[in-house]
Amino acid sequence: MSDTRAPSRPDAVLDSADPRWARLHRLIDTHSLLRGDFTLSSGRKSNYLFQLRQTTMLPEGAHLIADIVVDYMKAQGIKGVGGLAVGAVPMVAAIAAVSFPKGAPVEAFFVRKEAKGHGAKERIDGYVPEGGEALIVDDVATTGGSILEAIAGMVEEHPQARATRALVVIDREEGAAEKLAEKGITLVSIFKRADFTI
Repeated sequence: MSDTRAPSRPDAVLDSADPRWARLHRLIDTHSLLRGDFTLSSGRKSNYLFQLRQTTMLPEGAHLIADIVVDYMKAQGIKGVGGLAVGAVPMVAAIAAVSFPKGAPVEAFFVRKEAKGHGAKERIDGYVPEGGEALIVDDVATTGGSILEAIAGMVEEHPQARATRALVVIDREEGAAEKLAEKGITLVSIFKRADFTI
C-alpha cells in the first residue's frame, strides 16, 4: 500500500517510514551489498559494491522497486520510463508490468550501448514517449554517466523526447547528482549509500 507522507529528504522517492522501504532495504542488504576490492563501471575503485541485479531479479525486489517507481511517476505525471542496458532492463520491464494493474500504464524502453548489427540496427528497444517526458532509471548512480548515456541515446533516435528527471535505487553519493544537475537533470533515489552500513 502506498504511503502519502512526504519523503524524509527532498531527493527521496519514498519515506523511510513506508514499509516498502524496510523490505527493500533488507533485500539489498542481504543479496546485493558486497564488501571487498572492486572496480566500478565508472572505473573508480571501491571497497564495497551494490550488485543490484541480485535484487532487481528477485520477484519481491522487482515488484517493490516497480511499485515505488510507478507511484513516483504517477505523482510527477510522467508517462514514459527507460534506461541503459543492462542495469536498467529488469527495472524497466518490471515497472511496465506493474504500471498496468495500478491503472497507470507507462511506455517503456531501453537503450543499447551500441546499435544492433542486424535487423533494424537501432539502439532503442521499446516505446519512447514522443514529445513527452521519460523518467530515466538505473540501479545505482556513481558518476551519472550511464544516465547521461541513456538520455543521449534516446534523444539521438527520438529528438522530440526529453528527460529532466532520473531515478536510481541507490545513489552512492559520489557526484552523480551534481553532474546531472549541471545538465538540468534532477536525480532522486530510493536509498543513499549512507542508508547502509558498509
